[in-house]
Amino acid sequence: MKNQYLPLAKRVAHWLDQHLKKTPAGLTWDISHSFAGQWRYYDEASLYAGASGIIKFYLLLAQVSGETRYFTTAYQAGQELAARALAPAAHLEKAFSKYAYTTGLGGVAQALAWLDQAQPTPRFAQAICQILQGIVAEQRPDGAWSGQIGIVADGGTALLLGHLAPRYQIPGWQAALRKFGAYVLRQRQVDAHGQAYYVGLDLNYVGGPAGKFNTGFPLGPAGVAYTLLKLAAWTGEDRFTAGVTGIREFYEYYGQKEAILMPHYHPDTEGICYVGYCGGPVGVARYFYQLALQQDDRQAARDFTAAVAGLDLVQAPAKRSAGYWQTENYCCGTAGILNLQLGAYLATGQPAYLTQAQATGQLLANRAVQTTQAVYWHQAFERKVPTNITAALGYYDGAAGIASQLLELGEIEQGHLNTHRLIDDPYPATWKLSQ
Repeated sequence: MKNQYLPLAKRVAHWLDQHLKKTPAGLTWDISHSFAGQWRYYDEASLYAGASGIIKFYLLLAQVSGETRYFTTAYQAGQELAARALAPAAHLEKAFSKYAYTTGLGGVAQALAWLDQAQPTPRFAQAICQILQGIVAEQRPDGAWSGQIGIVADGGTALLLGHLAPRYQIPGWQAALRKFGAYVLRQRQVDAHGQAYYVGLDLNYVGGPAGKFNTGFPLGPAGVAYTLLKLAAWTGEDRFTAGVTGIREFYEYYGQKEAILMPHYHPDTEGICYVGYCGGPVGVARYFYQLALQQDDRQAARDFTAAVAGLDLVQAPAKRSAGYWQTENYCCGTAGILNLQLGAYLATGQPAYLTQAQATGQLLANRAVQTTQAVYWHQAFERKVPTNITAALGYYDGAAGIASQLLELGEIEQGHLNTHRLIDDPYPATWKLSQ
């Protein structure tokens, strides 16, 4: 019996292939129609919306299908990424920071590392090393890179460095992480209710509401605390573990008793609760899981369960809500929910989570636009502009990420999994069902 989502994933790839374009160095995907808003969209090389993330899907599809043509496409796209990375004054457009993981050069290094692992290529290794060396060399004296400590910016840069620097033998990587960790610890705040928190991204940076901060994972306290846990593991310094004290309690205090679902912004005046990776329980659950795993924290394990249950408070993914609009993607929507449900099943072995994931998978398949040769999803990327419908290509924003989660579901249904995890995804990358 084969992966039930393989035929669908191959039709997604067929649709993505229609957006391929040749470059002097290799291939990339034209993402110019992924977004139609008023602001400039992410770079076509980015992990979030462009080639670096789409490569992740093609690598998984090559593995599951056994068809080398998907790897060939990914490899040729890697050649273009390497050329971008090695160009003078290399940078990605609209990156949160130069070496950001999802939007900057950090994501390029990640995609090239996946390719280099599959087929060692000196040019890929050269580009990866140049990016990692740049991260170390361009760190500010205060320990930051941009000053924004969330995973969306400097936190993601640090996670990438810790993940790849040992493999590529980058001098000074641990010292750089210690400097950044010290900078993060200095950003700790305590509110009027005695609750500790970190601001992952100053909302003024993105035109958000003044006097508030995001409560989620890549932009909020949970993601900063997750980064500190990883820094502690890489450096052996207990002060970084101590730095997460009170963050679990922050979510317990402002969340519900039996389920954790936070308002998107804090202090809250709108009552909008995101559900996804970017601002909801899908992302926050990752911190609780990592805390339980790394510290053997039983309360964190209970909070992980409570975060999963937070989806039930708004009946996601069956029902739409203010924080779960027409978005099926990995970042804000349904594919992110599927990622959590699958992670919860792998982490706990509880069949109920797999049953939930299977229902979500069918929901994603039913919501797709399907023709005999192509599959994609119509979405409203901007919550505040629900009539602006596009069909994005990328991993975080579109079809590549959705299809990847469906493929992983299909593999788990077969009793095994072997996938690449993103640097802030703590769930098992390899798994086999015990008989």
